[in-house]
Amino acid sequence: MSLVSIIIPVFNSIAFIEETINSVLKQTHQSIEIIVIDDGSTDGSFEFISNLENEKLTLIKNPKKGACSARNHGLRLAKGEFIQFLDADDILSPNKLELQIAELKNDTKSIAVCSTKHFYDTIDSGVVTDREFLYTTEDTEVFLLNLYGGNGKQNMVQTSAWLTPKYLLDKLEPWDESLSKDQDGEYFCRVVTKANKVVYVPDVYNYYRKHIRGANIANQKQLKHLQSQLKALNSKSKQFRIQKGTELYNNAMALQYKIIAIDAYPESMMVYRAAIEKVNKFGGSTYEPVLGGRIVEVMKSIFGWKAARYFSVFIHKLLSHK
Repeated sequence: MSLVSIIIPVFNSIAFIEETINSVLKQTHQSIEIIVIDDGSTDGSFEFISNLENEKLTLIKNPKKGACSARNHGLRLAKGEFIQFLDADDILSPNKLELQIAELKNDTKSIAVCSTKHFYDTIDSGVVTDREFLYTTEDTEVFLLNLYGGNGKQNMVQTSAWLTPKYLLDKLEPWDESLSKDQDGEYFCRVVTKANKVVYVPDVYNYYRKHIRGANIANQKQLKHLQSQLKALNSKSKQFRIQKGTELYNNAMALQYKIIAIDAYPESMMVYRAAIEKVNKFGGSTYEPVLGGRIVEVMKSIFGWKAARYFSVFIHKLLSHK
């Protein structure tokens, strides 16, 4: 039976880590090792995990180096034939590992994926938004470009939805530890474009916990996050060989750079200019973001997204100082 290494970076996750680890221990595929890398938690996470008595669990300190460093450290320690990266507040359905391994059929050069249910309080309330983007294919570049919005609509595959043979990961450069946002997107772009095949496995799920106050990394728009997004997308754009220069590729890249430009405007103009230059390089994008409530959207329809974005940022600052 194939050994799976589950790598879990942890930083101040005391509220969720027990449920996350339990979802691993309850897997129908029981040939597993759980490698928890603590990144300097101060909320009791490390102490709680250290008191869990399970021979399948290894707890390592890797303080103040970030999630990417934790994943790289876990990968160096991993002995499994398959790697499951798992965020410390997310949950796997009980049959995820078993069915994804079965579908890969010992193929060490392909990667398995499943749908993600986004939830706030309980997994029963989870919502799937990615179904139309997930399918089995050997056209791995097209798979990603569809995900990136090459056909007008975009989505994402969250980190824990993948299951990857370690053989495939050993051929690649590690996680980019300089990135603070979209590090998973950049990493798995490199993985998927090198894979022979993406295998979609239905009826298993990754449960992605959403945080009401926007604490998920995906919601962060500080300068360092915008710079990280830009660097990650620059890397992604270089991974495509077969599709590079096609209409699908140009559309996807233009849309992704425009999203960064919109998020950067008007507060981070250097990032905005760099991103908008790329949008123009790839032929422009008709993508229009939803920027706010009715007033902002009416303003956008009359004056364009820049004016609406400027107004939205101004109002947000005004209200936050009251």
